[in-house]
Amino acid sequence: VTIDVEILPQMPSYGRNQNFDSDVMRVGVMGEEGTIVDMTRYVRLPSTERHRLEADRAESGSKIAEVGFDPETGEWYYRTMRPDKVAPNHISTVLGTLLELAENLSTEELRYRMSVPSGTRDTYTKEVRNMQKQLLEHQRRRNKAAAPRGSK
Repeated sequence: VTIDVEILPQMPSYGRNQNFDSDVMRVGVMGEEGTIVDMTRYVRLPSTERHRLEADRAESGSKIAEVGFDPETGEWYYRTMRPDKVAPNHISTVLGTLLELAENLSTEELRYRMSVPSGTRDTYTKEVRNMQKQLLEHQRRRNKAAAPRGSK
């Protein structure tokens, strides 16, 4: 599932919040009456994806990029620049896309992913796999202990 975002100008360095990450690419989508809704807080590309986007942007001159969210890794990824578009997706389209993604998540997964601090890798899928392996091993031990003597 992908959305088209506009690459916004970087914030000026003066008066910047100390917690603001200057290495973050600012992105926005179309709001009501032609306004831009800043989505930087929610759509953060890993540095490798951001560098690919910046290289393609320099080549194409486009300000609209198609980005997607990978629910397996919990990360956004860059897909392509969209020189054929003059505006990003509307916020209603973006919210619909995010809701579509959220509908495939359990409440626990959503809570976990939302609690991952900014700049920290989301390891939900890896953690769940490890817990499933532990659960399977626990079940094997329990079955072995409950098996009548002499059976395998």
